[in-house]
Amino acid sequence: MLVSLLIFIGYDTLTASSRINASPPNVTVFVHGYKGTAVSFRSMLERFEKDHRWGKTTIICRVKSNGQVVFNEIGKVPSSGRLFVQLIFEDNRASFQDTAYWLSKALHALHETYKFENVNIVGHSMGGIVSVKFLEEYTKKPGYPFIHKLVVIGSPFSGLKDKDYLKRNWGPAAADLMPNSAALQTLLKQKDSFPSDVNVLAIAGTGDQLVSVDSVLTLEKIVPRSRFQKAVIADRRIDHSGLHESEKVDRLIGRFLWSEQ
Repeated sequence: MLVSLLIFIGYDTLTASSRINASPPNVTVFVHGYKGTAVSFRSMLERFEKDHRWGKTTIICRVKSNGQVVFNEIGKVPSSGRLFVQLIFEDNRASFQDTAYWLSKALHALHETYKFENVNIVGHSMGGIVSVKFLEEYTKKPGYPFIHKLVVIGSPFSGLKDKDYLKRNWGPAAADLMPNSAALQTLLKQKDSFPSDVNVLAIAGTGDQLVSVDSVLTLEKIVPRSRFQKAVIADRRIDHSGLHESEKVDRLIGRFLWSEQ
């Protein structure tokens, strides 16, 4: 039976006991998008672990709306090997600004508690956007792990193509996701703050009913050309949510992050 251990990290101070790793693990953090939940990356992580044998999900990280970070350890956290961390935001409709701040709290807590020095990030949809915002606004500050590689999946960097989205959805994030929103324009204005040493893969899909290929690839305007890679899934059967359920996307991530075939 798997034993889960809860560790609470305070809003202002980190009170959990720290551990010193014998050797550095290869850590990848998975960040869900707007309205995302624990289900969002669950299937992908199960495939990575059981089908592909690329690593193991060891930590579920939940961030409350007051900034408190809660770690749920799935068994013992090993000191080496590939580790997956699933990040879940309590308020999954918050603005880019708030969500990027909560991402910063989570990554700071991972650094302080587990001594993770290097981390990859995989973000779906808005999860990719807030990861870029984090990189622009926080990584030059002390207390964070170095972000080695970033994968964004179906992330609308020039907004959603569904003009009626705001009629069916609500919250600050829904407005931020609209074309020409102030939040998206800020990302572009701050492009010079994006780190020059982070390798990025942008994955888009022709079957994505919410996000156009061009919108995903707008990230080219932010990331230095030498660090940017792109891939387009030409399959009309794979919709927006289906991108993180696709074996094709799995393979792209595996090759980019770990040179897996």
